Amino acid sequence: MPGGRPSKYREEYCQELIKFLNIKPHFETPVITTLKNGTIKEEIRFVPSDLPLLSTFAVQLGVHRATMFRWGKKHKKFRNALKVAKDCHRRILITNGLKGLYNNTFAIFTATNLIGWRDKTEVDQTVKGGSKIEIKDYAQTGIDTPTKAEDSS
Repeated sequence: MPGGRPSKYREEYCQELIKFLNIKPHFETPVITTLKNGTIKEEIRFVPSDLPLLSTFAVQLGVHRATMFRWGKKHKKFRNALKVAKDCHRRILITNGLKGLYNNTFAIFTATNLIGWRDKTEVDQTVKGGSKIEIKDYAQTGIDTPTKAEDSS
């Protein structure tokens, strides 16, 4: 019999996680401005919702975020809920980014770290004589870098 404390995992956490993250990306608020000439201008502004984070949900459950990832490895339904959570993050970030509601640097940094977006650089280089050189970025593919023996074949 395995030792240790019993897991706090409950199957209902799957739907609770999705509900927690599946929010409206932004809300509208009226803004009333009085101009110098006394004219009153009313407009609607979009305000981004606070980005719901997995760590915040974990704190509400009384666990660490890493515990939720362990649950995702062990429980298929929770793994799927984590995938839906990532889609919710993606939707919120893209929607608010396209509306210009986030600072550009913040949006790029957050998309890189939260939803895994990466900059991709392609290099097309020709050497004298018209031969084409292919440059592979093995770090991006997860493939080990070939050894000199493999490379020369």
